[in-house]
Amino acid sequence: METSAAMDHRAAPSLPAEEKRRIERVARCVARDRDGDLTEKLLLRLLSITRNGRRWGFLAPDHPLHPYYLQQKVSERCRILRPRPAAAAAADR
Repeated sequence: METSAAMDHRAAPSLPAEEKRRIERVARCVARDRDGDLTEKLLLRLLSITRNGRRWGFLAPDHPLHPYYLQQKVSERCRILRPRPAAAAAADR
């Protein structure tokens, strides 16, 4: 079994689609929030209260999917800071 330090973006395709989407949505939400660190702390607190680790465990630093979550969060922050050219954005519509 891989350790969380050894897991990287290559592990993402082997995730179930629903779990991958959930991680990406949360990462996007935290990255876009003005106070994303506070949002992340609140989500971690909810995780500890609800103990729903199967669904939200990736938020905990010791979870094997946490590196993938961090990667998605950083990727979204970079995307926000580096807007795409208008022509590329229009092509996606």
